[in-house]
Amino acid sequence: MAKTTIRDVAERAGVSLSTVSRALNGNTSVDPAMAKRVQDAAKELGYIGSAHASAGTKRIAVVVPALVDTYFTIILAGIIDTAAENGQEVVVMHSRSDPDYERQCFERLVRSGVDGIIFSGLSDWNPLEDFPTLRGVPIVVAARRKIIPGVPHIYDDNVAAGYLATKYMLRLRRRNIALMVNFWMNNIVDYDAFIEAYHSPAQGTCTAFDRYTGYVQALEEEGLSVDPSLIVFSGFSPASGYESAQQLLANPREFDGVLVPNDRSATGVLRMLREQGLSVPQQVSMICFNGGLIANVVTPALTMIEQNNYELGVQAATQMNEMLCGREGHDVKLDVRLSIKGSTALAED
Repeated sequence: MAKTTIRDVAERAGVSLSTVSRALNGNTSVDPAMAKRVQDAAKELGYIGSAHASAGTKRIAVVVPALVDTYFTIILAGIIDTAAENGQEVVVMHSRSDPDYERQCFERLVRSGVDGIIFSGLSDWNPLEDFPTLRGVPIVVAARRKIIPGVPHIYDDNVAAGYLATKYMLRLRRRNIALMVNFWMNNIVDYDAFIEAYHSPAQGTCTAFDRYTGYVQALEEEGLSVDPSLIVFSGFSPASGYESAQQLLANPREFDGVLVPNDRSATGVLRMLREQGLSVPQQVSMICFNGGLIANVVTPALTMIEQNNYELGVQAATQMNEMLCGREGHDVKLDVRLSIKGSTALAED
């Protein structure tokens, strides 16, 4: 069956896509019984896999905004591990969070030539509009959605992330919940500009827009409306979190909860709140949308929306492998979950 995909094999065997990839490529980390189940499922479905279906080692270029952020390094680990299991080489390029350099990365790709591209962009820019010669190259978009029509997009369910975080705050009787909105290029810094972009075709292209959608849905379910004074524009660093907390505290509107972009920015928020004598979680509860080691070592440990960044990389490389083998790739939306720790608590009467 020529159209059988790796997802079909995973569903038949009752395992994840990454397990199928490892099992079919002989990775010894897979339990032998599970590996046999995968191989039997592939045989039953007539699945013909592996990047070795065509001669030569395939080269995949991965373009990401930054390498200093653990979010992208973990995604890269998933891509590199999966590509290696499929007999593929990975070339990593980072755009330095600079749109001009991002464009230069694609200029280099046009000149050098690669077999596939996994792209995580800074904005809603579609590189195929400026580099049409790449239209014949398999492309997968990672960690974003609605960027390049007709190609697979692998992304977290950030609408659910915004909704789950806000809903839990409301359950804790928090009613004045601040949202820190983040963009890689910091090109939107006020609420009016944000709303204008939110209601444009760019709405689905940025994580910040999706989280805001979930935030609004949760508030409206409780009969609450958005207060623009509780929306601040932040970044991903401790310094940006510190500055955003300053903005909130300088505003006359009090807040008893705050949703922050990641655990790095959360450390800056914690510092500013403590300097001003506000306790977390008693006076202000806090949830971060993505985190790792830092979330568990700060005091209090951070309640957060957990994302499987490694699996996002695995899925991106898996869809790329499908396309390199002549099959159709598809979008993958990854579930998120709320992990409750010490930075949230029931509001005091």
